[in-house]
Amino acid sequence: MDILFHFIFPIIAAIAAKVHIRHPIRNILIAATLTVLVDVDHLVGFTRGTFHNIFVLVLIPLLFVAYTFHRKKFYQEKGLAILIFIFLSSHLFLDLFTGGVALFYPLSTVIYAINFNIPLIWTNITMGQSYEGMLVSSLGVGIALYFLLIVLPCMYLDDIISNMEKKHENFRRALKDLRSKKPRNYYKYS
Repeated sequence: MDILFHFIFPIIAAIAAKVHIRHPIRNILIAATLTVLVDVDHLVGFTRGTFHNIFVLVLIPLLFVAYTFHRKKFYQEKGLAILIFIFLSSHLFLDLFTGGVALFYPLSTVIYAINFNIPLIWTNITMGQSYEGMLVSSLGVGIALYFLLIVLPCMYLDDIISNMEKKHENFRRALKDLRSKKPRNYYKYS
């Protein structure tokens, strides 16, 4: 998919999900810009798998999300980290429908792609005309799923943040108990 689409479409999806009401529009623009920067591997001449792989577009953003929650960053920074994760991982997902990607590059150079093309061939015998086209195309299915992958998490961004804060606080408390010499007794027996 082209660079402009990867920039504009996530912005439209995030605004449609009303993320800008509780989070600054600046966060949406930062996440969209990072999504476009992934395509620099095309422009510079690197292998497409250099940045279009699961390690760069899924694991690094997940580490950034974990870091923001671990460091007790501000609410907007947590939202930015989750937006970056949503936008980058959806970039990888859409590219699976538009030519494929080397998901596990540099460990493997196998290109993974999803193809949903359903051709439509229609012939009008009386008129002597025939028509060929697509009833369903991979690009159409990919864009529809791409939109859902961005809009749905964005619609529930605040709920995701609050749930992650609770889980992270419970995890942090459990780690603190493990480090202390006298752990809390969670199970009191009579």
